[in-house]
Amino acid sequence: MTQIKLCGNFRLVDANYLNQARPDLAGIILAPGHRRSVARDFAQAFRQRLRDDIPLVGVFVNPTLDEVRSYQGIIQYVQLHGQESENLVAAIQAAGLPVIKQMQPDQLETTQATMRLVDPGAGSGTSFNWQRLEDSVTPTILAGGLNLDNLAQAITTAQPDYVDISSGSEVDGVKDLATMQALVQKVREL
Repeated sequence: MTQIKLCGNFRLVDANYLNQARPDLAGIILAPGHRRSVARDFAQAFRQRLRDDIPLVGVFVNPTLDEVRSYQGIIQYVQLHGQESENLVAAIQAAGLPVIKQMQPDQLETTQATMRLVDPGAGSGTSFNWQRLEDSVTPTILAGGLNLDNLAQAITTAQPDYVDISSGSEVDGVKDLATMQALVQKVREL
């Protein structure tokens, strides 16, 4: 059964929305310079407000091991969106944090990460031909341009372990509770 991650949360009220929508994972962007990036203090306050049974994923781009480790206790997963080595993946996992490694659909590679995230635009909301998604022993998270209109087709076609939705859970650039709830409900029904 496919599960759902709602990512790109950047307001404290988003934690309240997540608590009501009840996705399987929630995500915040800890890499600076993005529209939805958040600071460490925000991350800590967000984790405190978020239900304990919703794991929080921290999204990084080419971090150091020390940077990632400094978020232990705040995040429960590390999502890597840069050119991180398998050595860093192993070191992060040895430190007790499971890793999600982002990959392009046309550059799928073997990884020791806990999961792989297949996203053609690395957060740009761009979709791709889901029929091209190859099976993998590593659990797969499908991302890229997913929304209420194409979610069922994406899951039926690609059969991912998770779907990851960011901009597709927003209205006018901010998270929308009704949309978040509808996305989670749709995944649960499939």
